[in-house]
Amino acid sequence: MRAEEKKKRQIRRNVRRFWVRPIFNAERRFAQGASNNLVQEMVFEDREKFFNFFRLTPEMCEKLLQIVSPHIEKQFVIRELISARTRLQICLRYLTSGDSMVSVSYAFRVGHNTVSKIVSETCEVIWDTLKDMVFVKPTEDKWNFPNCIGAIDEKHIVLQAPPNSGSMYYNYKGTHSLVLMAVADANYRISLLDIGAPGRRNDGGVFNASEIGKRLQNGMLSIPSPRPVEHGGQALPFVLIGDEAFPLTRYMLRPYPRSGRLNRRKNVFNYRLSRARRIVESVFGILSARMRIFRKPIIASVRTATRIIKAATCLHNFIISEELKLPHTQRRYATLNVHERELRGTGLEDAGTFDRSRPTESSAQIRDDFATFFETTGAVPWQWEKVLQNNF
Repeated sequence: MRAEEKKKRQIRRNVRRFWVRPIFNAERRFAQGASNNLVQEMVFEDREKFFNFFRLTPEMCEKLLQIVSPHIEKQFVIRELISARTRLQICLRYLTSGDSMVSVSYAFRVGHNTVSKIVSETCEVIWDTLKDMVFVKPTEDKWNFPNCIGAIDEKHIVLQAPPNSGSMYYNYKGTHSLVLMAVADANYRISLLDIGAPGRRNDGGVFNASEIGKRLQNGMLSIPSPRPVEHGGQALPFVLIGDEAFPLTRYMLRPYPRSGRLNRRKNVFNYRLSRARRIVESVFGILSARMRIFRKPIIASVRTATRIIKAATCLHNFIISEELKLPHTQRRYATLNVHERELRGTGLEDAGTFDRSRPTESSAQIRDDFATFFETTGAVPWQWEKVLQNNF
């Protein structure tokens, strides 16, 4: 008898009180949800607030919707479906506001569990549909650092501690994180990235284990062949630039160690490299300012967090690429200092493959060659004062 009563109690507990809560039904969603009310008001009456709400202009949202809607539109079966437009807006609001899924749920009049599924599915679709469009082939970076194809660095994306993960994701900052390693170009776009390394690894370990590091070591990335940095000058290889955490190789330059006494030539090189490497720091700053989900721990599984990071980087490049089509005065983030903008020079042809049969110099000699160039024919007027004041 007791077994039967226990079974009945278990059945009663498993019976759902609501199929859809009244406050989240289709009628309430249409009458009071943000998608059909607040968002529409901002489109027609306050475009500035629309940009503040989604971090995209209405035109960018429409273009993005056209790209992703065939993949996120659902078929009507029993209940009224949530439109592709609302699904995309829910995902964008979650990424750009930093609010919890519960807060987004109330704003759009959609159940919390449904928001979680929408965010995960839409982030995956954004990555699948945009990755081949927005991640451009690495080309020459022109921040007064010739033959530079990009600046590389890493950012720890903080997570709520994953269950049963031990210290795998625990980093030196005392938080749990996934590592986003990115290569940035001079237009604040990400050209290469690696996502998902646990936070406990250091920068060098993440780079060596990443697909980027492996392909660079094996000569499988499209890197231009060495070319003269000036007419008739010495041919220097194309390189990435990074900080002290990255290795010094034939394809990667890092600063001279500050532990020893540096002469003027080495100080000039360190300044020029530091100045060029700031672009990737700016990219991470813009990414966090635009995608405020990164300003606090992400409360999601590692799989969903990885999808969120992938979608956010795609959206970052998508917005930058769209802004670059606008007049300079209308851009929000993709702006350059006037002095730097005048010095960017001309573009570079599509990169060819790296010729592994070509004899290579030692990595230290390559760095010395760049240092000599920056002190002589490649000098810029303001570098001397910066080096003298050690102001970098």
